[in-house]
Amino acid sequence: MSDNRTDYLLDINKVLGPKLCRKLPKFAINFLKRRIHQDEINDCIMHAEHYHGPGFFDEALKYVGITYKVRGEENLDLDKKNLFVCNHPLGGPEALIIGSVFRRIYGDGFKVPVNHILANLKPLSDSFVPVRVYSSKQSRDLGDQIADMFKSDSQVLVFPAGLCAKKIKGKVTEMPWKKMFVTQAKRYERDVVPMHISGFNSRRYFFFSKLSLLLKLKFNIGMLFLVDELFNKKGQEFVITIGKPIPYTTFDKSKTDKEWAAEIKDIVEGLSKDNGCPSNM
Repeated sequence: MSDNRTDYLLDINKVLGPKLCRKLPKFAINFLKRRIHQDEINDCIMHAEHYHGPGFFDEALKYVGITYKVRGEENLDLDKKNLFVCNHPLGGPEALIIGSVFRRIYGDGFKVPVNHILANLKPLSDSFVPVRVYSSKQSRDLGDQIADMFKSDSQVLVFPAGLCAKKIKGKVTEMPWKKMFVTQAKRYERDVVPMHISGFNSRRYFFFSKLSLLLKLKFNIGMLFLVDELFNKKGQEFVITIGKPIPYTTFDKSKTDKEWAAEIKDIVEGLSKDNGCPSNM
């Protein structure tokens, strides 16, 4: 790990690569720089006391102006390797917020699979495991990277929906949960800890997400605005609710892994009761 903080700065040109940069007009690259807030992120890195490692979770939240409170922390068993599952309403802030909570509780012993946008946040590369949400190589990523994560001694957090919540018929709706976490919980003998986080994205994000569906695009245009969504949350307080651990032995053959995943999703939605926040699942 480098001790030079400039090595952790975000450079969209390097992310895109020289071949793509030659194809894209300069105004398009500048547009992407503004959308991902490259200057603001680099300003945070240059002025942060902890500019790399888990300490940067707190630095990033402080810079953006996001706060949170935690309910149910007494449910945690600190001596166990758990698999935490959480709803996915925002696409960025939840990873930073939960990373901050885990850093306080577990130190640096946790891993979070994230989309390719967050994966390019170098200060947190030790905690983030990149997964290509829209790639055909998803199964390869799961096989090569996710398996190593589950084998490790780290606490693991996953967002089983994979994609951010969408607005359907006027209601913010969590996407169906994939069964992978149930399968991995049994395989690696990790109890599942349900978590719920409050909040939802802006009308603009939901508009572009819906537009992507109408145009039958493989890529969600709304993802270009996810960092915008993060910075737009300034001054907001989020509520995290931690439920009671569910033993991995619970997932027997009385239900399929897909059915168990749907049941855990319902449990997570139930955790939002009395959190004082609008429904987001």
